[in-house]
Amino acid sequence: MKSLILFFLFSIIFSVNSVNSNPSGGSYTRVDFMLTLTDGIKLDCTKLIPNGTPPAGGWPVAIITHGYGLSKLIELPSAEEFANDNYYSFVYSMRGQGVSEGLSNFISTTEANDLKEVVQYIKNDVNTNDNKIFIHGGSQGGIIPFMAVCTGLNVKTIITDLASPTAGSNWIENGGIKMTFLWTSGYPTNIVRYNPLVSRFKPWIYANTKEKWDSLNYYLPINRDFINQVGNCQIPVLVQNAWQDKFFNTLGMIQSAYILPYNNIKMYFGAMDGHGSDLVQAEETYKDQVLLDWIDYHLHGIQNNIMNVNNKFTYASSRFPANESQWTWNRYNSPTWPPAGVENVKLYFHPSNQLQVYGYGGTQTNVSFTNDVLDPNVSMEYLVNTEFRGPLFDAKFQKDEIYFDTPALLQDAVMAGTPYAYLYYSSTANEICQYNMQIYAVRPNGNEKLVTRINWTDRDYTANQVKQKYVNGQSYSHVFRTGEKIRVKLTNLDNVPLYDFNGDTTDTFLRTNPFMLPSLRAGSNKVYISNNSRSYIELPLMNFVIGINQVSAEIPQNFSLKQNYPNPFNPVTKIRFTVPSTGKNNFVKIAVYDVTGKLVTTLVDENFSPGTYETDFNGGAYASGVYFYRMITNDFSEVKKMILVK
Repeated sequence: MKSLILFFLFSIIFSVNSVNSNPSGGSYTRVDFMLTLTDGIKLDCTKLIPNGTPPAGGWPVAIITHGYGLSKLIELPSAEEFANDNYYSFVYSMRGQGVSEGLSNFISTTEANDLKEVVQYIKNDVNTNDNKIFIHGGSQGGIIPFMAVCTGLNVKTIITDLASPTAGSNWIENGGIKMTFLWTSGYPTNIVRYNPLVSRFKPWIYANTKEKWDSLNYYLPINRDFINQVGNCQIPVLVQNAWQDKFFNTLGMIQSAYILPYNNIKMYFGAMDGHGSDLVQAEETYKDQVLLDWIDYHLHGIQNNIMNVNNKFTYASSRFPANESQWTWNRYNSPTWPPAGVENVKLYFHPSNQLQVYGYGGTQTNVSFTNDVLDPNVSMEYLVNTEFRGPLFDAKFQKDEIYFDTPALLQDAVMAGTPYAYLYYSSTANEICQYNMQIYAVRPNGNEKLVTRINWTDRDYTANQVKQKYVNGQSYSHVFRTGEKIRVKLTNLDNVPLYDFNGDTTDTFLRTNPFMLPSLRAGSNKVYISNNSRSYIELPLMNFVIGINQVSAEIPQNFSLKQNYPNPFNPVTKIRFTVPSTGKNNFVKIAVYDVTGKLVTTLVDENFSPGTYETDFNGGAYASGVYFYRMITNDFSEVKKMILVK
């Protein structure tokens, strides 16, 4: 009783606006007021109270929470829609944002505790219980309710969009600093008022020193990461996240899926409006309906199909469309995560721009790219102000990249989950070296489009030290289509060109800015590829068919090149070859040429143990006609003819 009395000591200043109504017949009274919290901070609030007699047990309650740097006004239209459907609806501006008082602690337990006080006020005001309340929001507005219910708040359900329980550490994932962290920590005071600690974040980023990085690494997770508390949440949670989120890696929500009560969750991963993701109207319509069905089931007991176990996880996969202008999206359902059939496929870096399912066994030990900092005194702030392009940028910093391609895929392969990289590396740079791995889909005509990325920044590095690291990338789902190649680029600057092959803007959100701010320590960065120091990326793939298969371990007597089959073919044919035991490295190269003698592609370029092998040639990107394929070893050479008929 004492705690209840203390709660009512909150001072409430309010004004009642005119009664609102809409053509559907719903009507409500709007009340704008300042709610004073226990620490004296006043939050700008609006409650929309349905007119008429409440149902038994009181009005259902909709609390809509806003994203970072915004205010209650952005979510007021959503609250009005629920008010017209006879919900007691509530929006407020979080501390340090809008006209609310106080200073922002950058999406933390401070704001989660504010929400707990807001909910307690609502419970007393509307005389309702936990089972009548849901909370919905995105970004900050999705993280704060999720954090609150993992740290003691009781409501019926939450719907959390574009959120992560590792949001704090996501800003500096794998030693890097995201461009979006710099943007979000640098809002002017008319958008966000930061507390003294948070106001230091932007200068620390620009300082680009180990001391300031260590400060970011120490402070950001504190009171922001709550993955270790997710198990405390026992209420139903609907998750809607974007693969392309430039703020928060969906990996955090995938990890939560294994912690939250299985029967109380539903998760969507795909395309979503916000944080740099594609806006896909079909996906928005789908998610809107899921949200309404979720609320109907959990607040009103309406029996629908929303909790069907076979639809526990819904994911949308990007893919190249026919016109190649932008991704199209396919939607799938699964009762588990990862979906059945996903296997972690290792793809090894090879010389000559190859990415293969087997490790390189040749004499070349590494591949390398350069972090070419032309001006050793250049500042990060200077490069940011150039948006990492143009003559001012070019005079200070040079982008470098090397790429590796798989052979063409023989059938559609679906990636669903989190890519990883295992790196053996060294650099001539001191203190900091950075490895950015961009994963592309490459069409048969050569057009490429970025799918996702893996980033690693070593901030505790001594020049020429050989180290190894297993590191996660940005979770994603994509359909690599038949005839396409998977390309991995190793680069010192993780951005994309301003325009793509159609002249369209490649990334309308980041533009030419990098996903991760680059290292400004010049150096040559090596990636080791041979023997016991093999670097690779690991992709979660379904139906992945590619590469060279060993069809027999029996030791042949001689090298031989077999006639392809089928022949003629359209568009895929198989080429078999044998490798004897010679007592030395059995290097084999098989290349395809057109009738003019021009090299079309290299199918095999590797050392082999004795046996019989088979590789595939996909002619989908080439014209009908006669082609020749040639096998070359140290002691053997042979050419055969094949015919592509379309």
